[in-house]
Amino acid sequence: MNIIRKGLAPTRSSLALKGALVAAVACLTLLTPAPSRADHDQEQHLSVTQPPPLPRSTLDRFVPSIREARPTWDPFFRDADITVRFRSFYFNRQNDTGSDQEAWALGGWAQFSSGWLLDTFAIGGAYFTSLPAYAPEDRGGSLLLTPGQDAIGVFAEAWAAVRYKEYVLLKGGRQKIDEGYVNPQDNRMLPNTFEAVMLSGKIDWFRYDVGYIWTIKPRDSNDFISMSRQAGGRGDDEGMVLAAVALTPIKGLTLYGGNYYVVNTYNTLFAKGEYTHAFTKDLSLAFGLQATDQTDVGDAQVGAFNTWNVGTGARLVWRGLSVGAAAHFNGDEADLRSNYGSWPGYLSLAVTDFDRANEKAFGLAVRYDFGGSLLPFQVPGLKVALIYGRGADRINPASGANLPTTHEGDLDIIYDVPQVKGLQFRFRNAYVGRGNDKVLKDFRIIINYELDVF
Repeated sequence: MNIIRKGLAPTRSSLALKGALVAAVACLTLLTPAPSRADHDQEQHLSVTQPPPLPRSTLDRFVPSIREARPTWDPFFRDADITVRFRSFYFNRQNDTGSDQEAWALGGWAQFSSGWLLDTFAIGGAYFTSLPAYAPEDRGGSLLLTPGQDAIGVFAEAWAAVRYKEYVLLKGGRQKIDEGYVNPQDNRMLPNTFEAVMLSGKIDWFRYDVGYIWTIKPRDSNDFISMSRQAGGRGDDEGMVLAAVALTPIKGLTLYGGNYYVVNTYNTLFAKGEYTHAFTKDLSLAFGLQATDQTDVGDAQVGAFNTWNVGTGARLVWRGLSVGAAAHFNGDEADLRSNYGSWPGYLSLAVTDFDRANEKAFGLAVRYDFGGSLLPFQVPGLKVALIYGRGADRINPASGANLPTTHEGDLDIIYDVPQVKGLQFRFRNAYVGRGNDKVLKDFRIIINYELDVF
C-alpha cells in the first residue's frame, strides 16, 4: 500500500543502433491501429462453433498463421512472451547547493520469458540500455546514465527456473527481486537487478521467499557488484541472505516480515501490516503500520551503528478521489540505509526519504483519477497527485548537531493514453526547502511505451 510514495559496456554506436531499432518498432506499432470492436465482431461470425483466437501480440496481429497455430504449440513456446519497453526520460535537478544534474536519455529493455516446459522448467532474460540524447558532462548524477554520463548496455536478466505447482519455485541467475528493502527502484531509466538464487512458493494464504543474493546491478551502472560493496563496504565482497514471508489470513489484510542480512556489513529487519476495507464499490479505506530495525553485523564494513524506524499511514478513496496521510519516527543513532532499492516507507517522495536520524516526519497526499465519477466530466487515463512532506528534529548522527527542517512538495501527472495500449506520459515536479537560501527544484518528463511483440 503506497500511501505517499515516491559486463563490459558496448560501444556507443552499437547501443545507439539498438536503441534506434527499439524506437522504430515502437513507432511502427503506434501507427498501427488496434483491431476495432467491429473487426472482432466480424471475426466472431466467421465460425459459430470455434471463432479464431483474437490477436494476443503484435506478431499475432500481423501474422495470422501464428495466431491460428499458437494454441497447438507446446506450452514452452505457446506461453512465451517477448516484450519491449521503450522509455524516454528527461531529468533536471537544480540543487540548493549550486551543483546541478541534467540529462535526457533514450532506451529501455527487451525482455523474454518462456512458458513452462512440462509445467516444470522455464527460462528468461532481458537486455537493458540507456543512451544519452543530451548529457552535459558537468551535470552528471542524474542516475539515468553512468556517473560519467555514458551509455548503459547490459544483459541485466538471464535466469532459469524450476517449479512444483505453486508450492515451490527455484530461480537462479540474473533477475528482478521485489522484497521490502530489496527492490527494482524503477524511478529512473532502468531498474535494479540482482544475481541470486531464490526459493519461493505459496500455500493457500502463506507465501515465502528465501535466497542468497551475491551481486546487484545498480540503476546507473553496466556492472554487477557485491552487496557489501554497494553499501559502501571496503572489506571482502559479501552477499545477502534474504528471508521473507507474507500472510493474507483474511480478505484485505496483508502481514509481511522480511530479514535482509548482508554478511559482515549490516542487517535489516522489516515488518508491516496493511488492511483495506471496501465500504461500497466507490468508497474504501486502507491503513497500515510498519517498523524497521537496522544494525551492523560481523566485521561491520560500513561502521558500527544501530537505528530503527516506525511509520503509519492511511488512505481514503472515494469515486476516484484519494486522500492520504502518513507519519514516520526514526532513531537518533544513524540514518536508515536503503542501498538495494527504494525505501519502502510511506514517506518516500520524489527527492526526499524521510528516514534520517531522529527525524519526525508527516505527509499528506491528494490524488484524483479523472476516470472516476466525482467530477461531472471524465478524462480516462489521467491521474494527478499533490503531495507534501515535512521532516523536523533531524540531527547529524556523528556530531549530534541539529539540522534544518525539510519541506517537500510534489506534483505528479500521469496520462495512460486509452487509444494506444502501453503508452504513458508522465510529468513529475518537486520543490524542496532544506534551510538553504535556494530551493531545490526537480523536473522530470517521462514517456513509457510497452510493446507486446510475441
